[in-house]
Amino acid sequence: MEETYPVSGGPAKGNDIPPVSYLKWYIPRLKEMREHNLSFSGLQFPWELGSFDDVWKDHRGPGVEDRAMVSEMYGIPVENIHLTHGATQALGIAIASASRGGKVAVEMPSYGPQSQTARILGLETVTVRRIPTRKEWIIDREKWSEVLSEVDLLMICPQLNPVGWTYTEEDREWLVGFCKENDVRIISDEVYSGADRNWKPFFAEGDNCISISSLTKVHGLGQIRYGWMIASEEIIANAENTFHNMAGIMATPVIRVAERIKDRLHEPVDLIEYYREKNLPLLEQALERLGIEWTPPPYGVFGAFRIPGVDTMQMIDTIGKEHGLLAVPGCMFDSGLDEWLRVGWSIDPDSFSKAVKVLESVIITAMDIT
Repeated sequence: MEETYPVSGGPAKGNDIPPVSYLKWYIPRLKEMREHNLSFSGLQFPWELGSFDDVWKDHRGPGVEDRAMVSEMYGIPVENIHLTHGATQALGIAIASASRGGKVAVEMPSYGPQSQTARILGLETVTVRRIPTRKEWIIDREKWSEVLSEVDLLMICPQLNPVGWTYTEEDREWLVGFCKENDVRIISDEVYSGADRNWKPFFAEGDNCISISSLTKVHGLGQIRYGWMIASEEIIANAENTFHNMAGIMATPVIRVAERIKDRLHEPVDLIEYYREKNLPLLEQALERLGIEWTPPPYGVFGAFRIPGVDTMQMIDTIGKEHGLLAVPGCMFDSGLDEWLRVGWSIDPDSFSKAVKVLESVIITAMDIT
């Protein structure tokens, strides 16, 4: 079978540019509009923003500061912030701004752009992996220390996709300390962190750390492509130069929509917590009946579990399609995850209840066939 997971390696240009296989697989299936959709990696929030007068007119003027909303969100100076058109663009801007030309360690499992963008920017990447336990996913410190001793940049996604688990406190403390000692800069993709009210952004760990986020996953506003990076003033100055070269300036409609919702950012987080309260017990009960051991991550909108002996991509493309079910196979995020399935619970409880019943039936059929 053709590889579907992200790949590390040398600089990639032209025909060597790796695809985001997840999107090539997912977008056509999303367009099928399957009735029972457990594939969402972010919140589906019912925003009603009304109409905008002159949304296209330049928002800039005396006293206008584009970065004020993010500054207020984090309680930091605007000089430590750069806005981008989504977190995906922020990844490229951050790599270009923070790299010193050395190798880049990329964390797996991952969403393709998190681990592949550095290659497109002409840098060599090497892989580090978190490993599953009966609960958290943890760092193999011996293997990580070997790799991190040879790089000058590390790409991470603390709220690991597809499983939703962040670092243990001990792993995070070790990682931050090791990278400081070895002069490794950390780029942390924190697009899911807004669902954790107690989250401490990585940029707060020191000048070698950069945090990236957006209004897409937690706040349900992916359509407007509003993202940001937070870093030291030195790196932000590099980011400004990079952004002006690659993207010019932020689009006015994006800024206007963001300004419209800035006082309502708590609403999606409240809804996520409501969905977790109502939906997660149903999923846990279904998996328990199936004999599948799983501990949900403590916050967020998705998680992943292993279905022993079942190729989940084949299951979703055959039995799942027959039953109108869509969820995301683990093979989209790393090798060795062919038996893993990512399920999202960021939909209304009635729809989720029906979808979980279908999911249980699909898994039973797949396990019986196996």
